Amino acid sequence: MTNADNVKSMALMFNLLAEIFYRNPDEDFKKTFSELDASLFITNSTNLQDPASKLLNDIKIHATKHSLAELKQDFNMLFIRPKGKLAYPWGSVYLNKQNRLFDLTTLAFMEFCKKYQLNFTLSQNEPVDHFSLMLVALIHCMELDEAEENSSINDFNESLCEHPETDRAATLLQRHLLPWCGRFLTLVNEHSQTGFYSAAAQLSELLLAQLQHDYQLTIKPVELYK
Repeated sequence: MTNADNVKSMALMFNLLAEIFYRNPDEDFKKTFSELDASLFITNSTNLQDPASKLLNDIKIHATKHSLAELKQDFNMLFIRPKGKLAYPWGSVYLNKQNRLFDLTTLAFMEFCKKYQLNFTLSQNEPVDHFSLMLVALIHCMELDEAEENSSINDFNESLCEHPETDRAATLLQRHLLPWCGRFLTLVNEHSQTGFYSAAAQLSELLLAQLQHDYQLTIKPVELYK
């Protein structure tokens, strides 16, 4: 699929994005992203070097120029407020006609996690099909797939990306994340008041589109209800 540098770079960026979409901003959060160094995430052999670097710098710029109160308000309006969140971060909300949490698609992802021993330590009872948690699972799957490919576990030495049904990361993308996350990221991009979350959404779209291309994935159209 990708070389080791690409996997490492994408894993670092997905980990960063998972924190952005999951963590309610505080002083440490603002300081971290105000001092973001794009060069730590990008190498000369990394795909999408220039556009990814630009978006990482955009994230830094918005974290710097907006107050903590503005970032917190943006986060709350998008993901937290009890009624009328502007961008629900859980897949089942988009895939269920009644916009329910903990629906069948949530259970399907839970089974995927169980199969590959992906365990989340959560501070509260919440659905695991949160965009950020799926990114964390994707990082784990990408790193496992890369390690197996490098150690030649595949007996026939075939590329895993030609057989996404046997590949953890491609399966997660094709069945559990890509069918709905485009809508979620579009809503974030449209409604973020600070631009901080818009830049993060655009970086997510860029990286996920690259992975879809790398794995040669075709995503079956599904009806979205949000």
